[in-house]
Amino acid sequence: MNNIKTHIQTDNLTAIIYNDGDMKLEIYNKYKSPYGWSPRKLIVSHFGVKAKKFTYDYVSNKVDEVYSTFPNDEVHELLNKVKQYNDSKEN
Repeated sequence: MNNIKTHIQTDNLTAIIYNDGDMKLEIYNKYKSPYGWSPRKLIVSHFGVKAKKFTYDYVSNKVDEVYSTFPNDEVHELLNKVKQYNDSKEN
């Protein structure tokens, strides 16, 4: 049985939401291919955490472990998409 409810993605980040509400962060490196598409290479996949722990500080700290510089806008984008998804499921 699949325990994954959905994947929510930005260019370099993916939030996986499980059926029990827990969430998992995956961090990628998206790079430009000379063939016109942009593949993503998985850098790290963290253990799942409770949804209330999946905060801006949590995500940005995990990103800081693998990137020396990273756009904060992308962290905000991921969290906004997660919030929009959760809000749409409540209605």
